[in-house]
Amino acid sequence: MQKLPLLAALLCSLATAQAAGPAISEVPAVPAQHPLVGTWTWTLPGKSCTETWQVRADGTRLGTSGEETTQADYDIPPIPGLLGFYKLVETVTQSNGKRDCSGDLHETTGNSVTQFIQFSPKRDQLVVCRAESLKACYGPLKRVPG
Repeated sequence: MQKLPLLAALLCSLATAQAAGPAISEVPAVPAQHPLVGTWTWTLPGKSCTETWQVRADGTRLGTSGEETTQADYDIPPIPGLLGFYKLVETVTQSNGKRDCSGDLHETTGNSVTQFIQFSPKRDQLVVCRAESLKACYGPLKRVPG
């Protein structure tokens, strides 16, 4: 029964690797060519207030909206779901706690929010929705060339 010591060694090495955790960062990186990576802006209809997202390939986002400034970690799959939406999960890591363009105060740091993103065919615009449906969305946010 030589298999038992080999199995035990394999299980021990797996447990050690899992306990060590990620080597570099716990923020999941996304491919630099992911359609979300880049800078996006949206101006509320009838207002001069603009929301801006700077989405980085390292899994972080900087956002400004009105007086509000937030930093967040995000996770998004490489391809959309069957309905054409990407599931975006963001966790705010820093916030100045001020009001956004809508006058709202948002989640404090550490809370995760799930939204669904759908891109235009040219991937130069996106809408942000509460569910995988176009019934409760805002936008479109437009890609800033660069």
